[in-house]
Amino acid sequence: MSRTEDFIREEVLDKAQQVFWLKGFNGTSMQDLVDATGLNRSSIYNSFGSKMELYRQTLKKYQGENADIIDKAKGQERNAIETIGLLFLYMMEDIKRDAESKGCMIINCYTEMANQDEQLRGLLEANQERLIEVFNELVTRGQVDGSIRQDEKSSSLAHYLVSAYQGFRITGMTTQDPIILKSIIQNILKTIV
Repeated sequence: MSRTEDFIREEVLDKAQQVFWLKGFNGTSMQDLVDATGLNRSSIYNSFGSKMELYRQTLKKYQGENADIIDKAKGQERNAIETIGLLFLYMMEDIKRDAESKGCMIINCYTEMANQDEQLRGLLEANQERLIEVFNELVTRGQVDGSIRQDEKSSSLAHYLVSAYQGFRITGMTTQDPIILKSIIQNILKTIV
């Protein structure tokens, strides 16, 4: 007979996500997870398998949250360059709410763990490909609607935008000044029009 979980899984993932996001995988102890979630060690292991599996699940949850932000921007009835601008503005709003300067959980995982775990590397590479696809789709649309320059391949501009997007999030760890952040966004957009 299987045991039922006597906790709300999504709440536990939320709490664990915050700890991993702030401390990273290696900086997070099992005791940190016990303290944050209110579960004992055996419950964490029985429900999630391992610390690594719990970490993977929190990363997938974070990816889903970011996908929602992208969908929100794409759902607006705007031309491509304005939609790209919205993506950066939504990121700026995240930066302004990031009082602890945690940055992006995915980027943090890249720098800490990408070369240590094959499954994580696959998850990160898939995330990167999805982001490139989003920007490639927007650039292609912008080249058709005339809001983005046509003198370079859409894939090249998409790779540039992904790099700029990730760099922008890292910059947000050291400054939350809206004037500086808006200036960065304007300069990024200028390079593709």
